[in-house]
Amino acid sequence: MNIYAPVIITTLNRHEHFRQCLESLERCTDADKTNVYVALDYPPSDRYVEGWKKNDEYLKEKETHNGFRSLTVYRRETNYFFSGKGNGKVAIEDATVGIDRYVYSEDDNVFSPNFLVYMNKCLEKYKDDESVVAVCGYSYPVDWDVSDGATCFRQQINHSAWGTGYWKEKCRVRNQFIYSGMMLRALPDVINKRKYEKMIDACLMEYICAACTPMKKACRLMWVATDMACRSYLAVKDKYAITPVQSLVRNLGFDGSGVYCQTIADHFGNTAGTYEYSKQPIDLSSDFSLIEDTKYADEENRRRLNTFDYRSTSQMRRALRLLWLAQHLGAWSARAYGMLCFPFDMLPRVIKKFCKRF
Repeated sequence: MNIYAPVIITTLNRHEHFRQCLESLERCTDADKTNVYVALDYPPSDRYVEGWKKNDEYLKEKETHNGFRSLTVYRRETNYFFSGKGNGKVAIEDATVGIDRYVYSEDDNVFSPNFLVYMNKCLEKYKDDESVVAVCGYSYPVDWDVSDGATCFRQQINHSAWGTGYWKEKCRVRNQFIYSGMMLRALPDVINKRKYEKMIDACLMEYICAACTPMKKACRLMWVATDMACRSYLAVKDKYAITPVQSLVRNLGFDGSGVYCQTIADHFGNTAGTYEYSKQPIDLSSDFSLIEDTKYADEENRRRLNTFDYRSTSQMRRALRLLWLAQHLGAWSARAYGMLCFPFDMLPRVIKKFCKRF
């Protein structure tokens, strides 16, 4: 490899998670050729101060002695996440000046020893392939239907943001499409060309409900989580993400410490809402042979992921109603229905928010 993508990690106060994250990256093959940037956000309130101080002191030690080509720490003087500036967004802009690619991770991921080898090989191989927009390091614990010997595969059914490689220009095009509202306005094309059939149920529910909701709110919903917006983008724009057959990332964030992940404690099982992610097996190899799947069993893999990332009929009810309206009466009727029912859909949330005041 002649080009080694920089790695950007955002963190605030989850010290033990962050320590495991950084040290697992430090043990990766080619860590000594990699520039690492840590964006340490500022505590928004006192409850975050203790963990933030631990991270700050830990980073002061690592800045003087580490196994990376370089380690740069961006210490924020005000909170960027809750203020809307975007701790990760600003870090990406600062760390990638003159560079066309990067790897992004939050602080609750642990990496396989070959994670950086995989990322750099894929970022180089697919840099000129406009159909490939992301390289995912995480892979769900699903028995993927791939050709013998394959170590990775193209897919349009999921985009995991748990340790992901990107190209700046492809991200710029994607973000413009999503932020401008064009992805949600593409609903008629999605229905007419049956692109929704590429989506797992969870993605269909996210996309069609957002597309049939007042635009300002919908754009916000689509960007609650990057992977939520991006997996819809894959289907809508006929793009692909590269995913390893065996995961190269383990996520530790389902313990109540994060903002978006639920707590999984006493009900371990084999669905996305009950799986014990912190104990998921990951690849322990030091090298990675990039062998792409040639079977292309897209529908079977969609079915298998749908079984794992499960949504019940009751959960899907509104999305299926909107889909039926869009199919039989047109996208405009589904949007009219969605906008008409929007206040009623929001009612439980409003009541909950009101009750918190007392």
